[in-house]
Amino acid sequence: MIDLNEGNVHLSCEPGAGKTTFCMNIARNVIESGSSVIWSCMRAPDTGRFSEIFEGVDRSQLVNLKIIEFGDYLPVVEDVILDNLERMKEGDLLVIDDWCEPIGRPKKDVSGSLIRMVEKSRCGVIVSSSAVGNASGSGPSLIARGGDFISRNFRTVMLHRHPRRESLRILSEESEESLLRMGGRGLSPV
Repeated sequence: MIDLNEGNVHLSCEPGAGKTTFCMNIARNVIESGSSVIWSCMRAPDTGRFSEIFEGVDRSQLVNLKIIEFGDYLPVVEDVILDNLERMKEGDLLVIDDWCEPIGRPKKDVSGSLIRMVEKSRCGVIVSSSAVGNASGSGPSLIARGGDFISRNFRTVMLHRHPRRESLRILSEESEESLLRMGGRGLSPV
């Protein structure tokens, strides 16, 4: 679905399209491969949804998942994440789900905190945020948050709801698109 070997990823989605679910699917794959995941988020993932997606993963592998909740302000956990990143290696993954507030411009100290984490990371990085409406009147109706900061440090992947099929999502990166189906175990290629 996303090749983490191609660089850091910014997953931008319309609200409710499944960005947390998509990131959980990727985290599961990384854990099942024997690698580690740091999952940092504003609010811990829904336990029911988490249980569905991680069902069947061996408990001995789940110890390689660390969940760090930061509320509405990423910098409060920066030192904790930086300390944990020292033990991460290639093949591991840092996920920062909803790295910034869903409205307004990302705060400079939040962007700065994210930059320091990315610079220190030796593992794959996925950050997610809600897309915002494009007020310019030209181009796509939704655009990624973070502007130049994001475009310099990440490749942006957009996740949209399918316009006619509720269970389908469209994953797009540059000119490539793929269809995903939302199911009980998360998102899977169609």
